Amino acid sequence: MFTEKSGWVAAAALSLLLWVLWIWVPNDAISFQRSAIAGGQWWRMITGNLAHTNGWHLLLNLCGLWVLVTLFSRDLDAARLLLVLGSGALGVTIGIWLLCPQTQWYMGLSGALHGLFVWGLVRDLYFKRRGARLLLLGFAIKLLLDWQGGGENSPSAALIGARVHVGSHLLGSMAGLVLALVSLSWPARR
Repeated sequence: MFTEKSGWVAAAALSLLLWVLWIWVPNDAISFQRSAIAGGQWWRMITGNLAHTNGWHLLLNLCGLWVLVTLFSRDLDAARLLLVLGSGALGVTIGIWLLCPQTQWYMGLSGALHGLFVWGLVRDLYFKRRGARLLLLGFAIKLLLDWQGGGENSPSAALIGARVHVGSHLLGSMAGLVLALVSLSWPARR
């Protein structure tokens, strides 16, 4: 049975997991590292999304998670939240692996969060919910500014102590779009 509250519980559990990993697990052990993945450490394709460069990076990603859960709570139960974030995370790291060979390491949840945003945005547009077009405009402007800045000259880059991987935001957005379109077409097949 669908319950909005389970989405909040899943977000709280994920937040706790991210804090625990950040405090007790060295980034070097779980971050996306191309050479380690090529050497057989395939789990880094997921865990790289759970590692963060510093506390500010983690805090920014957690704030993004909670904003998105708040925005799209009517459509998010625990299973959907974890499915969309997991699919976005895989889309990001598989995309980086295949399309960004220059990227040797990656960490953070922001690409998957972009996927969650696009997933929720597409649903809001499909169901003609108020504010959806304004969210779309804001999101398009944000992606454009990210792209123009190249990920190096943004306040976020200064806070996280690393270049923002703009490609991960685009890859996550594409994964969210695909998942949203597929999920909206399921009822039509039944």
